[in-house]
Amino acid sequence: MRHFSLIHALGGKLLTDDLEWRPRLRESVIVQTDGSTLLFLCTADRTVKRFTADDFVVQVVTLLDGSRTVAEIERLARGGVANGTERVREALGEADGRELVREVLGVLAAENILSKAQEPAFAGLGAGRADFYDRQLRLLQDFCDEGLTPERSGVGLQRRLDAATAVVLGIGGLGGWVALSLAGAGVGRIRICDFDRVEASNLTRQVLFGVGDVGAPKVDAAATRLRSHNSYVEVTAVNRRITGPDDLADLVDGADVVINAADQPTANDVADWVAAACWPRVPHIMGTGYAYHIGVLGTSIIPGRTACWACVRAETFADHGRHRMESLVGKREKAGAMGALCGLVGNVLAWEAIRIITGLPPALGDRWSEIDFWPLEIQSRAIPKRPDCPVCGP
Repeated sequence: MRHFSLIHALGGKLLTDDLEWRPRLRESVIVQTDGSTLLFLCTADRTVKRFTADDFVVQVVTLLDGSRTVAEIERLARGGVANGTERVREALGEADGRELVREVLGVLAAENILSKAQEPAFAGLGAGRADFYDRQLRLLQDFCDEGLTPERSGVGLQRRLDAATAVVLGIGGLGGWVALSLAGAGVGRIRICDFDRVEASNLTRQVLFGVGDVGAPKVDAAATRLRSHNSYVEVTAVNRRITGPDDLADLVDGADVVINAADQPTANDVADWVAAACWPRVPHIMGTGYAYHIGVLGTSIIPGRTACWACVRAETFADHGRHRMESLVGKREKAGAMGALCGLVGNVLAWEAIRIITGLPPALGDRWSEIDFWPLEIQSRAIPKRPDCPVCGP
């Protein structure tokens, strides 16, 4: 059991020299107390940190909501305002109280219990955006506090999303879920591309469309839905059939990430064209799809960092000797699918795109991943970056 008297060894003074700092506990931390025991439940990494603490320390912890400066916390805690204890007020002089508050903050900072955020709440985005993205900002801030990114502020990660451009190719079962999640997250510019029209059979799984959209171009109906979902997002609808990489040049130009959810004329053809159009500047998420009980998460390709699409094809092309075979019965034109299942895949892909945009570590790079819906298991296969690859090699 840790004790707050061991604080000098953790450098508490150096961490709290700024009396205008407004310290607050991390969003993912729950605090419980039982007598002299203070328990911090860190839900982000599922750890529990236990300390012995007196009434003064408990008072300090209750004041760590980001609304008070260190100087204010020192004054309020020394006065015993949190629980009215005369003993605390009498026992601590001004110098002693200041020293102990700094020591407490030093321990909490060293244990990664305090947030790294330096600005009050979510200031800087404006009141409207801060309110709209409130829950998301709390999560993004905790990613920063956990050390998953060099960025110290969740507001900084949100600004990266605001400034980003994402391209979603194919706006059906997968692409619709991807685009909706990216719009909700606040990706500033979303370009959607499809050539199809809404059919009644789409409505069980394609989340952007309703009965009134049947017969309308998918991109038009989807753009209307996305704009109504988040007015801070700019949506560009491109009604176009993709027949080669040249059809993608204007779409991927300046994009921060491209998510390929298109499969016509074939999934491999479109993937080849997307890879050619994006290389070597634009990150792209490839090979995605779903049918029956398998969802294909595919792979993320980040030029200069991960294996490229040519590496993926070289690794998987000869699986089961299929490269020597001819099709007798081909892939069904209409495969079995359900909204809950394609939504699961689409939201994983959207989460991967958000990670790429914000600079969080991508999860799907250098491997090929599929999810089996029945046991809910993700299976991944390593895709090495080939030293002699003519595309991404030296």
